[in-house]
Amino acid sequence: NDCGALKAAHVGLSIGSGAESSIAAPFTTAQANVLPVTRLLREGRAALSTATATFKFMAMYSMIQAISALRLYDVNATLSDGQFLWVDLLVAIPVAVGMARARPAQRLGRRRPTDRLVSLPVLSSLLGHTLLAIAFQVCVCARVCARARVCVCV
Repeated sequence: NDCGALKAAHVGLSIGSGAESSIAAPFTTAQANVLPVTRLLREGRAALSTATATFKFMAMYSMIQAISALRLYDVNATLSDGQFLWVDLLVAIPVAVGMARARPAQRLGRRRPTDRLVSLPVLSSLLGHTLLAIAFQVCVCARVCARARVCVCV
């Protein structure tokens, strides 16, 4: 184990029982083989995937809330603070907690997850989901207007 290399590395794993290297490395294992490297990679990729998924969920949740609020304002309606609170408690918190408690995959995947939140795959996914949310709300409004005699969803 090279203490200087462990300090300079993006991710350092001290293998064995060297006291100096275990202080220099952010991750330490007492095993004298390289099997903990795959576990460290699985955990790291799971953390990266979870962070990306959480960002995408919170961004989408905010966009859907904003679109819904704008649609409600368009028809002179609004949700009260209490209603917004209940929506947050029943939707946002359980999903966020569920995503945070996700475990790493048993096998290491061939591709690593994206390491940038502002990237083409992430932003195109957000844009696509936003367009789907808008289309869904327009379709629901059109369906309600078709069943009602008076349409307020204009």
